[in-house]
Amino acid sequence: MDPKALNIPAEDKHSFAEYFQQHIAPKWQRYEAKRIPIAAKYQQRRKISQPVSYIAMFTGLIGFAGIFYALAITNGDGFMLVGGLLLFVVAMIVAAAVNFWAGSEAFKFRDGVIKVIHPLILRYFGESFMLNPKNLPELKKYEQYGVLPKYDRGYFQDSVKGEYKGVAFLVRELNLSVANGTEDNKTKYKTIFDGIIIEFDTFKKFKGETQVRLDKGTLGNKYQAFKHDLSQVKLEDVNFERQFEVYSSDQVEARYLLTPATMARFLSLSSFYGSQLEACFKDGKLFMKIATKHNYFNSKLDVLKPLDFSHDIEQLFRELYQIFALIDELKLDDKTGL
Repeated sequence: MDPKALNIPAEDKHSFAEYFQQHIAPKWQRYEAKRIPIAAKYQQRRKISQPVSYIAMFTGLIGFAGIFYALAITNGDGFMLVGGLLLFVVAMIVAAAVNFWAGSEAFKFRDGVIKVIHPLILRYFGESFMLNPKNLPELKKYEQYGVLPKYDRGYFQDSVKGEYKGVAFLVRELNLSVANGTEDNKTKYKTIFDGIIIEFDTFKKFKGETQVRLDKGTLGNKYQAFKHDLSQVKLEDVNFERQFEVYSSDQVEARYLLTPATMARFLSLSSFYGSQLEACFKDGKLFMKIATKHNYFNSKLDVLKPLDFSHDIEQLFRELYQIFALIDELKLDDKTGL
């Protein structure tokens, strides 16, 4: 791959090409040499695992048909039911085992490459940039900002921390869900939030708490104000008021934070993200919750082909520049207001 041909910002092309040649290319070449025999072994094993998988799946369907026949036609014939169940289970185990045997080495190699190369790509932006750093806060810590919906289950995926223009940030992929009935004695869950949360350390000195939430109608807005023991803030921007509701423990500070320029920036960002943006200013930090279907920090590396990190590099640049744009748009590096 040619780093100079990457679709990244023009100001980064030359410097990143030099960085790539110095820090990434040597590892890339070593990994490519290791990849060739691993890929060849996988292809050879697939010649065995693929037909075995097809046979196993066909056998599993026969077993499933036996279960259905026993329950629906023979009123629960024990021999047919047990035989069909055993056939189905054994077939699925064989299919899973043979695919694991064929691909485990290749999958392990791919994961190892990503764990080394992605942090190196991030390090181009500065020593503070880290992928999935240790000792990150638990989900419960973010409940203090008051913009997470009520949930029964939540989990993080990838996380990236870094610093831009002196503003430290942590961005994390988050999924939240609520219990939604049961099936086969197991709780079913419904996703209520899928996106990212971002915590910025700002230079702003504010003592109170100010929430910027999506407008939920008259009753919903009153409930939000009551729940968080905050008072509703009326602002002069009609377009902003149409989309957002603001609650704060300090009316004066809320207006200091949400200047006309800042409200315009929030509207612009909300439009960019499809109106699914909420935020909270608290304890010198800005917390943002953004619903998005985009899978952040996801790799498309294919170890069956010559190693090419172009997609991963270009995606990381796009994703980080979105975060940088938030800092620029909201002027979080400015020590005097927003």
